[in-house]
Amino acid sequence: MIDRITNIFLLFLLILGFVSVADAEVQQRILWAVVAGGVFAALSFFLNWLTLDGSTSAWLLGVITFGIAGIEGAAILLFFFISSSLLSKNSRSVDDVRELKFRRTGAQVWANGFWFGFFTLLGLLVDLELFKVAAYSSIAFATSDTWASEVGGNRIKGVTWSINGLKKVPPGTDGAISIAGTLAAIGGALSIGLLVGWLLPANSLVMAILVASTGLIATFMDSWLGAHLQGRTLVSTTNRFFSYQFLYVGNNTVNWLSAGLASLLTIVIYLIIQQ
Repeated sequence: MIDRITNIFLLFLLILGFVSVADAEVQQRILWAVVAGGVFAALSFFLNWLTLDGSTSAWLLGVITFGIAGIEGAAILLFFFISSSLLSKNSRSVDDVRELKFRRTGAQVWANGFWFGFFTLLGLLVDLELFKVAAYSSIAFATSDTWASEVGGNRIKGVTWSINGLKKVPPGTDGAISIAGTLAAIGGALSIGLLVGWLLPANSLVMAILVASTGLIATFMDSWLGAHLQGRTLVSTTNRFFSYQFLYVGNNTVNWLSAGLASLLTIVIYLIIQQ
């Protein structure tokens, strides 16, 4: 349900930007992105990377990315998506290559991609470089976090510690960190930072450092949030008439919050630098 609401919200902003502020070049690119994004989303579905609702969300994110951020934004997003999907393929079932449990859902797409899509659209509506950099920082976090999870949790079975007290815990525990996972996190954040520095000619070194560092910081914040909040219900009420629980914090929620923190931290540092 949440992914469908997100689709409607971002689609509304896309249409608003298309009609009100986009120039002819951006409008043409958006229309091309509708076709190209559809092809890529369908391919991702048949390659067992995305569920059907995940493909729909990825299509919309792709339209926003290529249509507004252009080739540069598409290259950065594709690097994250393809590298993360390839790293996660070690868990694929050999009996059924289309087994749904190994596909990313729409909620997972937006857990990692919402802030990128939102700030990209905001950059179209307001036309500030600040929002573009904030968008890329969220992808730096998503890449760093996914690489850390896949390498440290699935591919290299080393010793893991809880970020809360540094006690040894089993691999895959919420908030767990490891040497291999940390190195992978650094590699993921640096990869996006280098791509941003290479693709953005203005202040390339500063922007690369800013994007990579905030993405990496958010990854450690994600581990902290996972250790303290993940798997908990924030609101739970029981009385003589009824009981209910809501605001359950799952992995997607923690990832969404951490990606937002990466973007917010980037905005704050960017404004300080520009003074």
